[in-house]
Amino acid sequence: MENKELLELFERCGHFLYHRRGSRRGQNKIVKILVTRGSMSQKELLDILDIKSGSLSELVSKLEAKGYIKKEKDPKDKRRTILTATEQGRAYLESLETELTKQDDILFSELSEEEKLRLYNMLEKLLTSWRESFDPSLFNHRDRKRGKRNV
Repeated sequence: MENKELLELFERCGHFLYHRRGSRRGQNKIVKILVTRGSMSQKELLDILDIKSGSLSELVSKLEAKGYIKKEKDPKDKRRTILTATEQGRAYLESLETELTKQDDILFSELSEEEKLRLYNMLEKLLTSWRESFDPSLFNHRDRKRGKRNV
């Protein structure tokens, strides 16, 4: 097998995995953060997401229109906007997570436990080798649990 064929297969898998959660990934992330961490200022959310304020404002407006979050002026500082997940937003997130869990189960259902372990070990081996061979900035990504950049 040629490396080119393997890379093309990796790219198709990566493309699918990247896009499988739908076009509202940013919106879903905001709802999840607000449900998990509670109310926060729009500025705090901006810092967590590390996106442009105009992009966040657009996402927040869409989520507010859907009834998933509410915006209120901070009673202590009228310049600050406080964002809170609504019950409708909580229900939406719960439904979404249930559906994603079902999808996650399907992703590797064709593999036995032994095959999953072998695949995991091979991918870890490749990633370790790549980290030693390529620019570390190529491996930066957002840590989903903490909202911070990891190397």
